[in-house]
Amino acid sequence: MTTAQGEPYVDEGVTATQKKEDILDSVYEEDDVDTEQVGTYEVIYYVEGPRRTVSVTRKVEVTDQTAPEITLNGDDPTIVDNIDDYADPGATAIDNCDGDISADITSDIEQSDEYTWLETYSVSDQAGNEATAVRTIQLRDDVLPEITLNGEEYMTLEQNTEFDDPGVTATDNRDGDISDSVKVDGFVDIYRSGTYEITYTATDSSGNEASVTRTVEVESNPVSEDHTIYLTFDDGPSSDITPQILDTLKANDVKATFFICDFNETTLPIVQRAIDEGHTIGIHGYSHEYSEIYASPEVFMDNIHTLSDKLKDETGYEAFCIRFPGGSSNTVSRNYCEGIMSTLVQEVTDEGWAYYDWNVSSGDAEGGSISVEEIVNNVESELGDGENVVLMHDYGGKQTTADSVQAIIDYGKENGYSFYPITRETTPIHHEVNN
Repeated sequence: MTTAQGEPYVDEGVTATQKKEDILDSVYEEDDVDTEQVGTYEVIYYVEGPRRTVSVTRKVEVTDQTAPEITLNGDDPTIVDNIDDYADPGATAIDNCDGDISADITSDIEQSDEYTWLETYSVSDQAGNEATAVRTIQLRDDVLPEITLNGEEYMTLEQNTEFDDPGVTATDNRDGDISDSVKVDGFVDIYRSGTYEITYTATDSSGNEASVTRTVEVESNPVSEDHTIYLTFDDGPSSDITPQILDTLKANDVKATFFICDFNETTLPIVQRAIDEGHTIGIHGYSHEYSEIYASPEVFMDNIHTLSDKLKDETGYEAFCIRFPGGSSNTVSRNYCEGIMSTLVQEVTDEGWAYYDWNVSSGDAEGGSISVEEIVNNVESELGDGENVVLMHDYGGKQTTADSVQAIIDYGKENGYSFYPITRETTPIHHEVNN
């Protein structure tokens, strides 16, 4: 038998009979097979009979079947200004049996294209195992790709109008058309007025980069503050309630605002769906534990930043508004830091955040079970002229909240109200600060 050096040797065994009876249990063997060393070994099987000992011998040839390993010296690819300037840095070759056989390496250079040559290194060990390695030699490429905007460099569109990105065209002197590999960075929120930038970056095979930027101005549609309803949902996203609310909003072509807490792999698609369907995403906080987030202004701001950064990293969406857990009028924060709310309302404003309280409460956060009828009656009784920011909740288990959304929308439309998501132009509703 032949087996490879370094591989486990598996013997096929023997059969042993005496007068047609199986006597394999009486067989014993001796072997000196060492698969770590090339050579010829014997496996001898014995069985002792009443008058003599019988044996059979198997010869096992351990052979070198492992190719040498070639390691290139220097860079791969090697960049040169001219092929005549190329100085071969060579290579080393190590074999598991023969050791260093670098001196036996041969090489050959062939041109691959106008800018590229391939040097192939070859070597064989004493057992005839061959190995090759290839080095790429390239002429230096300092020419940047050319990237050109399709359409206008500066575009305007009305809020709530679909943005059709015209894209770019990118070509490279060596790689040709590389438009399909262009990376796009930036996000146009068609539901919020503002100035957005989209950056397109083209990279050629030599690593040269070129970028262009398009500016998109989303112009606001004036929202009448007379008879408007802003449905807002706190404490989500939840895997059971939020999708139901989104379904109802979509069926009625109503946009809302979700002040979210932390999300995970399961609820991230729900957040993304809310963004894609035109709802506003506000920050409620990475954590909702009052004792944690209201320990100090620094802790609270870090709580906001952590979630807003995660939201942008995972979805590209940049939030602009927050809602304080408990509202800006909460007094429970006094248990953890005296006067913190007075500090925070100023600090978030100075940092560019808009914070929104509410002037209509659905009552769905109150202890115990609250019926759909109670939620709807609470909202209807508090709606008035002007802006109505309705507080609701979409954390897990709020089934009656999900079930009440349709009735609230029906009542609003029947009584002349228009529904909008909160935008940068929405006048904030602020409570009186009590701490």
